[in-house]
Amino acid sequence: MQEVLSADLVAISAITSTAPQSYRLADQVRAAGGIAVLGGTHVSFLPEEGLEHADFVVRGEGEFAFQELVDAIQAGHGFEQIKNLSRIVDGKVVNHPERPKIPNLDVNPIPDYKLITGWKPGGVISVATSRGCPFSCTFCSVPGMYGHAFRTHSVDRVLQELESHRGNAYTFFADDIFTANKKRVKELLRGMIERNLIPDWGAQVRTETVDDPELLELMQAANCFNVYVGFESINPRTLKLFQKKQDLAKIERSIERFHAHKIRIHGMFVVGSDEDDVETIDATAEFALKNDIDSIQFMILTPIPGSPDWEQLYDRGDKYVISKNWQFYDGHHVVHQPRRMSPYELQTGALNAMAKFYSWRGIAKKLLKGDHYYAAIRYFGKRMVRDWWKDDENRQHVEWLKAQLYSDAKELGHHALQAGGASGRSCCKIPVGRLLQRFLGELGVTVVPLAEAAAEGAARAKETVDCLITPIVEARR
Repeated sequence: MQEVLSADLVAISAITSTAPQSYRLADQVRAAGGIAVLGGTHVSFLPEEGLEHADFVVRGEGEFAFQELVDAIQAGHGFEQIKNLSRIVDGKVVNHPERPKIPNLDVNPIPDYKLITGWKPGGVISVATSRGCPFSCTFCSVPGMYGHAFRTHSVDRVLQELESHRGNAYTFFADDIFTANKKRVKELLRGMIERNLIPDWGAQVRTETVDDPELLELMQAANCFNVYVGFESINPRTLKLFQKKQDLAKIERSIERFHAHKIRIHGMFVVGSDEDDVETIDATAEFALKNDIDSIQFMILTPIPGSPDWEQLYDRGDKYVISKNWQFYDGHHVVHQPRRMSPYELQTGALNAMAKFYSWRGIAKKLLKGDHYYAAIRYFGKRMVRDWWKDDENRQHVEWLKAQLYSDAKELGHHALQAGGASGRSCCKIPVGRLLQRFLGELGVTVVPLAEAAAEGAARAKETVDCLITPIVEARR
């Protein structure tokens, strides 16, 4: 920290869940007299918020904008020419125009890991060979940040970068979809095999990767250790909602074929859509155990800035977003109101599903197969779930969700008692009406008060109203 605070300029990256930490650091830098520059996905979509803590925000791809910003700071002028830059001018936020995405990624230099204090060769490295995603998953901000166009480094450039790390233990290809261009990735894998650049490696891929037998064989020959697959859900309605063009049969087929080629699978699921319920989450854990997915993660649906879900949930109003504490926007804390369960049920359901998978039962399955590595991984997962519950902030969040659930129930019970009156009958006219109005509202139905509909006249109401719900009047004897 002493080194950071002694710098003239500090560039800080922020994803949504780390935004509070990034903001605190930026505040410290400015208090020490330095210039704070924020970048990353979160402030790219919320630059005004970032500028409450930093001198400048660089939106989107920052390689060229950041170089130009440093030059302008040193020269003392030229800021207005920098695209992708946000800054405050005369007390107002100014967002400069967007620059085109970098068409040829090879213009960026190969990252020099030797510049990282304390880094030692021979371990784990990360290599990005492409940017952008041609798909449109509703919960993802990647297309908003990097575009739908799939842009790549040349194969020779990637092989040159891998050569600089020859002898490392594991390579993670940090592409959003490593196999999006199958012809290109086959060429890359052949080059890796020919040059003996084949340490254990892993990458994010989609289920349709297994539809190409040649690609699977090359992945195995090139020493692919594991793949990270966005299965997302076993619920067909949720897959449709997420705009995932896959079904359960396709998911099961991909698991079978990856395993047939000795490639381990990290299955990634998103739980808590408007089509999920508690039973869906538990069934997903059972599915993962039954199909022997090697490791999994259950990410709770989170409206990340820049994703279509962000726009949709915020358009519905604040009642659907129950927390704006960015540190909880990490996929492990419920921050929105799903339709088919309470936030508390979603939170505990996701944690219970993780605990079911990372359990002694799951560990035993791997030990019986002689897979000691993934038995250890599952044991580590078991400890992580346990440690999550030990964290004070996590427990407080769960207790807050629980309190919200019971306060709603108490309020409904209070209204029911009032409506029942002295007769002692549990007449729930008031809460049922409120619940019905909320239910219809969530379906996108416009609720018109009966008096208003009657004022229009029966004929007019028939033209504008699909369904008329009238009260039943009980005659007293």
